[in-house]
Amino acid sequence: MTQRPFRVKVFLLRLLAVVFVCQFFMAWQAFRACESFVRRPGVAVVSVKEVCPEVGQRVENLFSVALATILSLLSTKDTRV
Repeated sequence: MTQRPFRVKVFLLRLLAVVFVCQFFMAWQAFRACESFVRRPGVAVVSVKEVCPEVGQRVENLFSVALATILSLLSTKDTRV
């Protein structure tokens, strides 16, 4: 049986999809943790933004770096012989 050649573009596109899914779950968990703190009895905080002011910015920074890295790898020319 002959092995199929490694397809770099397909691998990177799948990796990009995995990054999207992981980023979504990480952001969801961060917002959920902040929300659970806000909803505790006796906590006089109005919004999640007051408890975790930079969580959105951190998620955005991490997501943009991961996205830029994978897209730059996708845009490079395959130089394998």
